[in-house]
Amino acid sequence: MRILLPPSEGKTAPVDGPVLDLDGLSYPELAAARRRVLEALVAVSKRDDAGEILGVGRRIMPEVVAQRDMLAAPCAPAREVYTGMLYEAARLHEGDDVRIFSGLFGVTTGEDLIPTYRLSMNVSLPGIGSLKAFWRRELAQAGFGRAGFEKNRGHAADGESSGFAGRAAHESVSATVGRGRSRDAADQRGAAETMVAGTTVDMRSGAYRITTPHGNWWDLRVVDSRGTVITHAAKHYRGALARALLDAGRGAAMRGGAAVDVAQVARTLGRIEVKHDGLRHHITLMAE
Repeated sequence: MRILLPPSEGKTAPVDGPVLDLDGLSYPELAAARRRVLEALVAVSKRDDAGEILGVGRRIMPEVVAQRDMLAAPCAPAREVYTGMLYEAARLHEGDDVRIFSGLFGVTTGEDLIPTYRLSMNVSLPGIGSLKAFWRRELAQAGFGRAGFEKNRGHAADGESSGFAGRAAHESVSATVGRGRSRDAADQRGAAETMVAGTTVDMRSGAYRITTPHGNWWDLRVVDSRGTVITHAAKHYRGALARALLDAGRGAAMRGGAAVDVAQVARTLGRIEVKHDGLRHHITLMAE
């Protein structure tokens, strides 16, 4: 299973640690692209209009000024640097296998050593253009998501092929289920299809959905009691689901590698609706 996460605006600056080593990050084929973005960001941070370009207010400007010297800044594992609501709920620790998408690095793992920074994927940098378009192109050219891409890709790659297994697409079905309620036949068909190795669970927010996972692909939206989509509180539920899935995956590995039923794990967080559309599976969770 692969869990895809966005970064967080909230970050904790490392007090000490090694400086940034772009060549030492996972997915080294992205090093040149990362260097281009880093150099453009440092240059922008020295400009008088840096706040306007980066889309930040005066309160954040000290962080922008500080990243003029980003190459000398201390680094820590990404799972420790990102500290927003999603990451508070996810409680990532060493060994958790996640992929984190960001405007500065494209994609990293939780173990990659990074400094604190301010750069949203929604930004357009001089000389780079739209970061969403830039990283979409760079990741596609690097082969991200194609079969075999994860093999031998640095210290944190899991060696599992990205050519995910799965069954043929079937007619879209849905089921509304809650804690302790039995699933109907349609939901059981969906669960049977999705309990295969190589599943992707996509927790990214819209700006960071710059790649389309192949094979079995789950995503999550969160609604209130009236069915209205909520965004800020959804970060907590995405983090909580990530934590629950990581724990379930670890337990499954200890039992011999059994596949994790994503929907069943999601039910532990509340009442959900699951819609299956071929190999794509959409969870709607009602916030309590």
